[in-house]
Amino acid sequence: MSYLPLLTLLLVLVVGGATTLLILFRADRAGHFRGLAAGATVLFDEDEPLGVPQDQLYAPDASLPDHE
Repeated sequence: MSYLPLLTLLLVLVVGGATTLLILFRADRAGHFRGLAAGATVLFDEDEPLGVPQDQLYAPDASLPDHE
């Protein structure tokens, strides 16, 4: 029985994991992870303020009885 396929798979996993970590560390050092929340709020302005729902997709239906 040959262990070559298992060793090949382990080598690919180790090299892939090391490459992923290297890319993540370089992106962090370059500042790509700073200010991630700022991009999420760029969609909001005075007409549609942050935290105030504007769509009525889940609005309560007036024809249904209240179950409180």
